[in-house]
Amino acid sequence: MALVYVGMDTHMQYSRRLTCSAAAEASEKAAMTNLSKIMASHSAATAEQRRVTEEIEAAVAAARADASATLEASLKDAASLGLLAGEPTPQPMDEDTLVARMPPCAARTGALDPAHRAKAFFIMYMGHSASTAVISEMSQHSDIYVDPRGPEPVDHHEYELNTTLALEYTRAFFDTGIKQGKIPGFKLRPTHVLREPEAWRALVKEYDVRLIWNFRANVIKQASGEYRHRYLKDNSVIEGLRDGETLETKCANGGCAFNITDMEFFHMVLTDLLNNDNLITRAVAALQADGCVLSLPYEEYLYSRDNSMAQVYRFLGVPFEDHPPNRQKATSDNLCDAVANVDDLCHAFYGCLRYRWMFDDGNSNGCKCVGLAPSSFASNKGYCGMASLKRD
Repeated sequence: MALVYVGMDTHMQYSRRLTCSAAAEASEKAAMTNLSKIMASHSAATAEQRRVTEEIEAAVAAARADASATLEASLKDAASLGLLAGEPTPQPMDEDTLVARMPPCAARTGALDPAHRAKAFFIMYMGHSASTAVISEMSQHSDIYVDPRGPEPVDHHEYELNTTLALEYTRAFFDTGIKQGKIPGFKLRPTHVLREPEAWRALVKEYDVRLIWNFRANVIKQASGEYRHRYLKDNSVIEGLRDGETLETKCANGGCAFNITDMEFFHMVLTDLLNNDNLITRAVAALQADGCVLSLPYEEYLYSRDNSMAQVYRFLGVPFEDHPPNRQKATSDNLCDAVANVDDLCHAFYGCLRYRWMFDDGNSNGCKCVGLAPSSFASNKGYCGMASLKRD
């Protein structure tokens, strides 16, 4: 009986092994089938992500090309009108010129039509590009509503780190301005947009928001101002001139020219600004505002303020009103006047093709990089690439 019992037990164990083996094989097949589905789904998601990325990159490239073309045309207009000495345009552009400058969403002929007026706007910006001066003018316009607490409300206060709260505030702010019969809007950094692009894209579509893309083309000059602020701790670069103060009186007191002694730090600031420019470009593309974007270069506003504001108001569909900005530039736009050791700056960066035109731009009033050694033109110089943004 013992032998029979053992044989029966062995047979039962064998049967169990067969059953377990079959179950394991079925489970493995099911797992492989599920894995195939997951991989197929992942491949589809990857393809979709690649498609969206390519669309955004194409939109970014198109936006950059449009902005560059607009800036070039504006500077040519300024040169033809003799404005490169800093004199503002006496009169705003004529209607035909304004219409030609407008994107399709705002390009209407004839008189302003209230039915095609903007409902809301954002000024997309990253700072030190005259955005505060621009919105200070807009805040005085009879048809525009700006938050009295400040021009960039969701970039500060309790909204800075809470995008959900920032979205709630924006909707409430827009509703308040629209109820007053005005066009509400404010300055917006790319941080919130890139954090939750779909939510902000939905808001732009819901309120038919028009985007004003504010940027600075000459980042060498921008970095010089930022260096003065960050390295030399001079806040006038950001805050502008005090009431009653002029650039001439400030310079007469020795408050204009400064030395850039730490080129590594300057290179880091320059890289930081280029990265910021990329962020704001991505944010503009991510909002997908159906092409309803007006580029507003700092340089165009600086040398042709009235023309720039005429374009802004035409873009929003409101009459032109001339209001003085509450900020005035606190540094010279001429590198030779602003940077005492400009020759050192030339030696470090003139050899980089991406920066060379910034030293040779038409607004330099004779300030040129001259007498440079052949080594200054080396294309592989360390400053031509992007710096590490690690800070102590």
